[in-house]
Amino acid sequence: MQSVLFEISFVICPKLFIMKKILISFCLLVTSFTGFTQTCEEREGKLLEAVGSFSAGLLYNTYGVIGSIADGYAHDAYDLQTVNDLLDAQKRLTDNLVKVLDDLKSGNFLKDKSDQDYSVSAIDVLKGLKKQAQLLQDYAKTSNKQKQSDYEDQRKKNWNDISKLMGIDE
Repeated sequence: MQSVLFEISFVICPKLFIMKKILISFCLLVTSFTGFTQTCEEREGKLLEAVGSFSAGLLYNTYGVIGSIADGYAHDAYDLQTVNDLLDAQKRLTDNLVKVLDDLKSGNFLKDKSDQDYSVSAIDVLKGLKKQAQLLQDYAKTSNKQKQSDYEDQRKKNWNDISKLMGIDE
């Protein structure tokens, strides 16, 4: 029985090995052709466009998430600990994106002036969103009317900055 299995594996395994090599070679060949259809500058432009789109979406959604957390707290759906946990996560997220955008900017990866301007504006908005999250935490902790007013002012400023950056008409 063992000799039959050995003979089968000896005959089948090399064929499978050869088929895998052919399949891998074919995949590499096909992907190498797709790389020749765009120049490096075109690929770079598309990648920067994607980064801009993702970051704009994140700005918009972060603004909405912070507002939803505020609503949840105001309507007793979230307690103080939940509010703090959710807002701390949002602040960490903004810190991460600030670092990514700052690395792009400081590493001279952004050649076009409009890309540089966008990253500066996006970083400012992210810092504003982090401040908004902190102000909401401060208000939730103290129920101080001035903290609530500060939060509301920052929220309005952030929306103005986001809508300007994204070209949203108010």
